Amino acid sequence: MKHLMEQWRKYLNEDIDVEDIAQELGIELDIYSEPSGILNLSRIVVPKDLRGQGLGSSAMKKIIRYADENDKIIALTPSTDFGGIKNRLIKFYKQFGFIMNKGKNKDYRTRELMIREPQ
Repeated sequence: MKHLMEQWRKYLNEDIDVEDIAQELGIELDIYSEPSGILNLSRIVVPKDLRGQGLGSSAMKKIIRYADENDKIIALTPSTDFGGIKNRLIKFYKQFGFIMNKGKNKDYRTRELMIREPQ
């Protein structure tokens, strides 16, 4: 995980510190920049015993603030790989302004299921 975080900071050379967010909130967090410049949120995992306390929301707010301040699109694909329920995850991300990446909203620079434009 540390390697991905180092890669994040090296590749973006920006102000956000993924490792600090993850440690502060007690979660697992992987995010990187695709060659297109889109931020790819590949994993956000809140331990089962800490779910429902707003830790995922806090992490999302920090990531979104960074993306908005730096005019970055965020892309992700909700997954059940870490114990989440896909429909609940989609609803969770929609409350932060994510939309389905299809139809007239399709951004062909990423294969991810959902995207969020900077605001």
